This record gives sequence, structure tokens and C-alpha cells, in this order.
Amino acid sequence: MEAVRILTGDQAVDAVRALYDENRRRILNALKARTMSATELVQFFEREYGTELKPQTIRYHLKELEKSGLIIQNGYEPAGNGGTHIMKKMYTASAETVLIATSKMSDFPDKDPLELKQIVDIVSVMRNLGFAIPENGEVKVTIDKFLEWDKLWRKGRDAAREVLEEVPELDPTVYITLRRILSVLQLNDKDYERYWEVSRNVTDIFREAYRAGAGKNPEVY
Repeated sequence: MEAVRILTGDQAVDAVRALYDENRRRILNALKARTMSATELVQFFEREYGTELKPQTIRYHLKELEKSGLIIQNGYEPAGNGGTHIMKKMYTASAETVLIATSKMSDFPDKDPLELKQIVDIVSVMRNLGFAIPENGEVKVTIDKFLEWDKLWRKGRDAAREVLEEVPELDPTVYITLRRILSVLQLNDKDYERYWEVSRNVTDIFREAYRAGAGKNPEVY
């Protein structure tokens, strides 16, 4: 394992994209501690987080992390207790510290803006989860605010990128977090106030829908 590795170009972009997923961040941190196989990572998630991830899911995450240069394959070990010819791949983090060249992140392909159909799908899934979302005009109001919420955040995104380019290299997870925060902070006063107003409106609506449906009242805890 290298002490420091700086990713540039496509690998920098792939690293940021890969680390949007929380489970991949957990896998990377685990592999910084020690070399593990996909099977060992399944056991690790169940033990540490109480999460049951299928081996094929872990292997998919490993593939994405390896593609981005965040982890590397580190040999093979016998599967089971050693009384077999089947070998399992072992993985480790590529470096103790991984940084990305922020000047290359202007080419990072952002997620497309949310569209009406996507929000309708989100609301539909929430209903399936037990959210008591009413079948009336209030849904349209909620959807409109959700779309506005997303649009406002995107207004400050380019300015956030420019600020982050002043730091030549950054940890990719730090980059993701700071870009999200700065995208809001870079809004003008009017848009900033509106962002938080809409944010509160949307989350209040969904919180009440959750508590009125499948959710438990937080006050009982």
C-alpha cells in the first residue's frame, strides 16, 4: 500500500462518483485497515453495521473501487479452510491517503437535474414504504417544491467548483461534502433564504407523511 496516491483525469472523476455510495466508503475504510476478500467484507458489514449485503453486491462495489484506483487486488488465498483448490481474490486500499486533483473536476459529469417523473416515482416508492401521502393537490405542491429545491442547489454548483479548485488536491470524500455545502453557501441572499424555506417545507411534509403512516413518533424514544 502506498502512503499517498494522487488521482487525476478519469480516475479522479471515477473516484468521486464511486464514493457517493456510503457502502463503498465503508469498504474503502475497511480495506485501509487490512486486506480482505469479498466474503470477509460480507461478514464485516453484518458484524459492524448489521447490514446483509449479498456477495455479488460486494463484488460490484469492489469492481467500481478498483476501476477508480481506490483499491487494488492483492493476491489470492484459499477459500474455506484451505482444503480446496478454489482461490479467493484479496483486496486492499491502494494507499493510506488518496487525493484527487481538483483542477480536473470541472469535467465531472454531474447527475442530471431531477425531472417530474423521477419525483413522482419517489413519491410512489414512499407510499409503498407506508408514507401517508395524500392523493390530492398537495402532492403537486410537494413535487413542485422538490423540483425547486434541486434547482436552487444547482445554481451554486459551478461557483463551488471554482472555490475548490483553489486547493490543488483533496480527499475525494471531502471534495463531495464541501461541494455540496458550498453549492448552498454560494447562492445569493434571496436564493439562499428560499433554499432553506423550501427545504423545510419539503422535509416537514415528508416527515408528517411518515409519522402518519408507517413511521413511529420520535417522541416515544
